[in-house]
Amino acid sequence: MEFSKTIYQLEKNKERLVLTNEQKEAVRNITLDIEEVDESIRLMAVDDVAHTLENGHPLNRVITDPKGNTTGYIACEDFVPHEAYVKYFGTTGQIGRNLFQEIPAFFEYAKQQGYTKLNFHGWNDRLNHVLEHFGFQRLRTDEMGGFSADFYEKTLIEQKTSEVVSEERKLAFEKKYLNKLDQEYHQTLKTFSKDNLLKKEQVINEAFQSLNNRLSNTENFEYGNRQKAILKLKLARYFQKNEICDLNTLLDAIIETPKFLNTDKGSLHKLFEVHEQKTIEKIAEMRKQRAEMSGDEKYNPYESLFTTKSGKYIMARLLNMPHLQEESDFMNHCVGTSDSYVSKMRRGEVEILSFRHAPKINPATQKFEVDKPIITVEYNRQTNTIEQMKKNGDEYLKKDDPYFNDIIEALKQLRTTATDTGELRNFTKISSSELQNIEVKDYHILTEQGEVSFHDFDLNDNIFILKTGKMEIMPSTSKEDAVKIIRIIKGIECQPNQIAYNQNEITENTKIYIGRLSKEIIQSGIEHIYASFPEGKIEKGILEIGGKTKDELKKEIKEKFQIISYAESMMDNPDFEKQLYENTNAPREQWILKKPEQLNLVKLKVGDLGFTNNPTIDELYKKAEELGLELCPAEVGPHLRLKYPEVFHREQPLNEYLRVAMKQIADFDGYPLIFHVYRYDDGLWPLLGASQQQVGSRPRVCLSPPQVGNLEILKSWKNYFLELWFCDTLKLSRRRRSAYFLWYT
Repeated sequence: MEFSKTIYQLEKNKERLVLTNEQKEAVRNITLDIEEVDESIRLMAVDDVAHTLENGHPLNRVITDPKGNTTGYIACEDFVPHEAYVKYFGTTGQIGRNLFQEIPAFFEYAKQQGYTKLNFHGWNDRLNHVLEHFGFQRLRTDEMGGFSADFYEKTLIEQKTSEVVSEERKLAFEKKYLNKLDQEYHQTLKTFSKDNLLKKEQVINEAFQSLNNRLSNTENFEYGNRQKAILKLKLARYFQKNEICDLNTLLDAIIETPKFLNTDKGSLHKLFEVHEQKTIEKIAEMRKQRAEMSGDEKYNPYESLFTTKSGKYIMARLLNMPHLQEESDFMNHCVGTSDSYVSKMRRGEVEILSFRHAPKINPATQKFEVDKPIITVEYNRQTNTIEQMKKNGDEYLKKDDPYFNDIIEALKQLRTTATDTGELRNFTKISSSELQNIEVKDYHILTEQGEVSFHDFDLNDNIFILKTGKMEIMPSTSKEDAVKIIRIIKGIECQPNQIAYNQNEITENTKIYIGRLSKEIIQSGIEHIYASFPEGKIEKGILEIGGKTKDELKKEIKEKFQIISYAESMMDNPDFEKQLYENTNAPREQWILKKPEQLNLVKLKVGDLGFTNNPTIDELYKKAEELGLELCPAEVGPHLRLKYPEVFHREQPLNEYLRVAMKQIADFDGYPLIFHVYRYDDGLWPLLGASQQQVGSRPRVCLSPPQVGNLEILKSWKNYFLELWFCDTLKLSRRRRSAYFLWYT
């Protein structure tokens, strides 16, 4: 049969093409199987093809074989009057006839329908070359959503000049893109709660107006309707998870990277990260040039921040890998044994400081002497925490160290200094592990002025707290004392009537709950929930899973982290891969990758579930189910490794073992295992493969529910691991009641 007699005849014209479910599935499979087109393009187009075929365009056709099987399609859309844009064209390649010989019939039919031009974007090089022989001409290359494609056109009836048509087409595409941005902006607003929407929309509008006025007056900066729409959309996305934004810094970052407003891809978080890195690099280069120009060796190569009041010691900031290596060699620890720390420094995530003997200049040589480190300090800029304070050989600080008072004074003074970006190093916490050799009595606080009872501690005094003693909140603790303890330990401000110890005390004003857990408590909107205070904090987070193949997950993990062979073999297990797809009862080539979905994760300790004995895994899972918690899909483990900071709004703590409550999957030796998300402090491989009955480290548990918001992936350090742990029915040892597990609600 001739194509011109069967598909494009005037008497065969239909008002609107309506696809059956079988045709939609066939069209989807044809699209995904067009190997000449990049896979990412196919994935973006696959859901839109059927929608376009049903838009009522007179040139739309579904191609079938003599048996009625769908073997191809042509889908068009009008952007400019009397011009047909061939949006999609695909065939199985096995239709039994040469469609390209019948293209002239398509041209003639289009003219009969009143079209003067045909055009398309060429994603398929083979098809592009064929259509060039039929009079299509390549006019330009367009950037579309981060991709580029050549634009082809064929004139059927000459009417307008090419300049006029080109301008009309450009405006039409621009209008369509602006409509898309506007739709995405309003979709983003829908993610805010009704109570918060007006406030958030006001914040977004105020930020936009401020930046809009300043960018409009910036010389030589492209800032049109497209840039304005993209800026407003990205501000809305940013305020989904943030309350404030430094507009001055954001303005500098946008002007520094003008292409940021040319596409809706990319987040403000990423822009701030790039800007911060460029700022640090500029400052470092200026410092280097100053030293080279002056030739004055009084400039401390480590950047001396200050000298202690005694004049005996300095606090210095290490700037590069040679500094870290020298520190590591002298102090016998790991700070300079890999590029882990220097990478975090370059990203602006941490600073490595060195508490040292004050250097002395030898008048004869004009070189520093007696400049020896005493304590290496890791300051986490993202969490405002002193993560580590290590003496030689990883020893911890003691009260009887001869420099004890000086290091306390230095830490206090450090909080008044600023980073290269002008932020105060006003850290709020020192990791308790680093002060384990310093004892503090229960319900007492160690400050720069000595140890004092929490009753006598004045919250309004700006006194530096070094460490607190054990301060539990029991049902017998007065609400007034609880308010003060919570403020000291967690920095949370509340009133006595905002604290509840049991379900009967909960009101609409409850801000903090400390007591026995229940399904209602876990699913409540209470801001801070503790099974016990302060160790029993119930953490919640939102994780997006789905939309990725196992190979894509493994590739992303290996680019940023480490993954042990057992965990990788679990991901290669068919039981894991099947969970990523729908229609898995069909042959493998017909599997459909699941769309992204969002889960509400809950992190609990085993002891938080109310066990007084040593539970089995089965008992643990049953108790969690009673609390409304469900086992996580297996892919939660890999996705959480990639997105931990977005889920829990902080970096994963050092040496945290977080176990994913899930149905076990066998590794390559046939052992049933669960995924284990772990952060190790120096990037070395930890000991793995022991059963739960044998291992004494602290595990973590997680749960999750079926609702969540969009999350972006942040860069993380390479000293994170995707690991696993044995999951059997053996009883958890007594010391494992403090283990954390991850579930979803």
